Amino acid sequence: MNEKVPLLTAWDDLLEEFRALGGTAENICVGQGQFGRGIFPADPSRPVAIQIPHNLLVEASHMIFVNGVPRVGPAAAVGDRERTWLNRYQDQFGWGGGGGDEVNRMFEAASALPPEMRETLRTRYGLGHLFHEPDDELIQQRFFQMRSITYQNKSVVMPIVEMVNHGGGVRYDLSQAVGLRGNFTGEVLVQYSDVDSFDYFLSWGFATERPVAFSLPLEGTLGKERLEVGQAFNARVTSKRNWIPEVKRNRDPVQLTFVLLGNIQFPRLPKGIFYQLMREGGHQGFEEAFDHIHHCNRLQFLSLLDELEGFDLAIARTLRAMARHQLRAMSFCFGVRGL
Repeated sequence: MNEKVPLLTAWDDLLEEFRALGGTAENICVGQGQFGRGIFPADPSRPVAIQIPHNLLVEASHMIFVNGVPRVGPAAAVGDRERTWLNRYQDQFGWGGGGGDEVNRMFEAASALPPEMRETLRTRYGLGHLFHEPDDELIQQRFFQMRSITYQNKSVVMPIVEMVNHGGGVRYDLSQAVGLRGNFTGEVLVQYSDVDSFDYFLSWGFATERPVAFSLPLEGTLGKERLEVGQAFNARVTSKRNWIPEVKRNRDPVQLTFVLLGNIQFPRLPKGIFYQLMREGGHQGFEEAFDHIHHCNRLQFLSLLDELEGFDLAIARTLRAMARHQLRAMSFCFGVRGL
């Protein structure tokens, strides 16, 4: 008779093979915290270190589902031993250890809203795939998207590290492979990205307060010219110099890859960046254009709060929290700072 392997034994066995394959897993264990399942320090007095070696980083596009279970696909260039470990990880701690249930619960929470409201959230508010009618393919895509990170210009699935919940000030360590390091008195937490509250909801389905806000995609005018604002902030960079978008000039319309609208630490920076870029391009009417971009974004999130009025559902509360976080970050925009 086959008996189920106890969780702690399975975890220890998995980490032993992980280390044998070149991975680093120091002072970590699985536990339950305020966000559900997560990673904790086995000894809070000692530092935590996790690093996934290159041979265990598989491109998200090379992961597949077989009979409803995630598997390393045939296109992945990994050895047999690595493939066996990665598939075992998905069985015991990835999809099979609660990850699959987590994604299903997200879609179930979204489906509690009426169909017409879900359609409005998708089309008018750009709130993504979460409000589509879920099928196996959509759920499976979402599972991999939420557990991937961009490394060396490729989207790779990150075993073990994907179990770490969002929070705190520690960032992913991408200097050699994919991992994280730090000292933690409680649950191990990592900052997922430098994007704003809206994009956090799009990517991971939860609301969290962020120190910045970026514009939604918009089209408008810049004096007598047309202006197009994108939503392509490069979240892999953190220097304040990189809050500066790419401007595609000599085109109709003038295109900006993104626009910073609020910054809690540097509230004079959003206008300062926009004004300088517009001056350098010889454009007119940019003061009013920025104000109009800001106005349109405020209206969008205020309208979303109105739409959600009266819905006493978990997903509605999450969306309202996200909208309030976004509006708060946007409010940190006053004065003009030179670059």
